[in-house]
Amino acid sequence: MARILSIPDVHGSHQWEAVKSVPKDSYDYIVFHGDYFDSWENQWPDQGENFKAICDFVREDTEHRKLLIGNHDWSYLSGTNYGCTVSGHQTGHIAEIRKLLDRNLDIIDLAFECDGWIFSHAGFSSTWVSSMKDVINSLYENDGHIFDFDGPYSEWNETKFSIGFLNNIWHKLGHSYFDEIFDYSFDALLDWNGFFSPSGDEISQGPLWIRPESLLQDAYYPKQVVGHTEMCLYEKVYLKQKENKVIVVDSA
Repeated sequence: MARILSIPDVHGSHQWEAVKSVPKDSYDYIVFHGDYFDSWENQWPDQGENFKAICDFVREDTEHRKLLIGNHDWSYLSGTNYGCTVSGHQTGHIAEIRKLLDRNLDIIDLAFECDGWIFSHAGFSSTWVSSMKDVINSLYENDGHIFDFDGPYSEWNETKFSIGFLNNIWHKLGHSYFDEIFDYSFDALLDWNGFFSPSGDEISQGPLWIRPESLLQDAYYPKQVVGHTEMCLYEKVYLKQKENKVIVVDSA
């Protein structure tokens, strides 16, 4: 069983630097769960310099250090109006933050999978995955050539949906292509996508937004580790409902 060190929502904080002193032989992977910007304490340009330092740290060992995207980060990349509806969104620094994210998209994933556990910013519901499959099916039927990927995720059918395939789409196309190729479909599924809960506590929300209660009710993967929701003070919170297990690592 792999030993994984999860680092929840950074939001400009330098506390993540404590991992630098952790012996490398004491863990197998380090996973950053996203939300690197929009802090009420660390102001610009410190937030940008902090993100650069995180990226430099990850690039030292991309095989064992994973950088995931959060809803606050996505808010600077999304092509839709709902993409920027996050608290603390820094409208005066959109161009700067987007440029930083652009430069590092090659090491930013949507999720990470290890030993049957799925690590993401907020989690994957069955409802959202079903919507994503519909988007991919439609896109494949109309423009199958864009799925000419190299490697193990080069073919598509619904049974082949996986974290690897999803990350491959993300990296192959890049957000700068989403508006043209996906016609906002991909963007919309990563944006806030709710009807009743402004906080995102409903099963229609995607892996950057869904809250733990709804995730437990409709989890696509039965074992998930997420940030996004402040539920604990320094220690992780372990939630379980029937066969679904969710570990929440974001601390207040």
